[in-house]
Amino acid sequence: MRRRLSAAIAAAALALIVVSPNAEGAARVGSSTAVPILSSVEGRHFYAYAPSVIREGDKEWVWTCQNSQDGRIVDDIRLDLLDSGSLSRSARALTASEDGWDRFHICDPSVVRVDATWQGVSYRYAMFYLGNDRDASAHNQVGIAYANDMSGPWVKNPTPVVSFDPTKAPSRWGVGQPSATTIDPESGTVLLFWVENYTGPHRDTRVYRMPLDLNEESGVIAGVPLEVTTAGLRGEDGAQDWLNNADFSYDPPSDRFYVVRERHPYPSGIPDWVGAGVELVSIDGASIWSGGGAWRQEAVIGPAQTGYPRNHNAGIVRTEYGTLPSPERIEILFTASCADCEDWLWSYRLRRVPVEFR
Repeated sequence: MRRRLSAAIAAAALALIVVSPNAEGAARVGSSTAVPILSSVEGRHFYAYAPSVIREGDKEWVWTCQNSQDGRIVDDIRLDLLDSGSLSRSARALTASEDGWDRFHICDPSVVRVDATWQGVSYRYAMFYLGNDRDASAHNQVGIAYANDMSGPWVKNPTPVVSFDPTKAPSRWGVGQPSATTIDPESGTVLLFWVENYTGPHRDTRVYRMPLDLNEESGVIAGVPLEVTTAGLRGEDGAQDWLNNADFSYDPPSDRFYVVRERHPYPSGIPDWVGAGVELVSIDGASIWSGGGAWRQEAVIGPAQTGYPRNHNAGIVRTEYGTLPSPERIEILFTASCADCEDWLWSYRLRRVPVEFR
């Protein structure tokens, strides 16, 4: 079982959930639809990817990596607030620092509800994010920011929660792509997942998880990291696959973690560093906490389902605690884009697809 699941999270989950997916994972992937965030309507040379999504009633908070200036490739984290499916507000949520480890790209948000303390001030939300200090996909680290409202303002902790290994060359990718779920909001504990690669080859990528205590005057208290298994994952070619660009969510009644991840190997043609499709998989809670176990495929979302040649950098629509609103219908926001086209980057647009279990 998942340890220290709070009564608040359990009660909220039981109020929302009727039936968990069956053991066979019989799922139907619905039609994909556009997500009306600002980058989709503002202009041609904007992109959006890597969403973190929280749903509360008719409202959805959608944080993504977006560029803030037309045609300039620098990532910020932007919040688009959807009300009954329509865009009601859009603003930059987090930007690069003037100096330090996160002074260039800010990306890969993951927002959860948790009581946190930083420099004597109490906060209700934590945002984990990737940051770096150079115009490259390198020297990445994982940071944290705090807020009392999902709309911000966000206050950064200047020290990364997962740092770049100083024994490695700064030209290496490092650590990033965080995804977090709440363990117990009142005690300030969360479970953080992140991706790590210091060698270069994609197959050397690893995913780790680590419990964190954010409600300490002395700062973030980190638990023991543990590598997450890749057993049961299969790529487009049927071979053993690996985890990256993965967003995690937890289902309390079934004690299972659900993950949407990119499938490999990456296709030829530009861009050849993102996947043609994503996959929804799940695993029992004990395997996340203790290691081992094997993932179970729930659904595949690729060109056959969406009509787009690239489908990547996806996120699960979650509650503020990182749990599933309903495991009968899991909604996924993903990035669709063209392939072998001149404006491949500017074609990055968010789309939504439901996965329904019967």
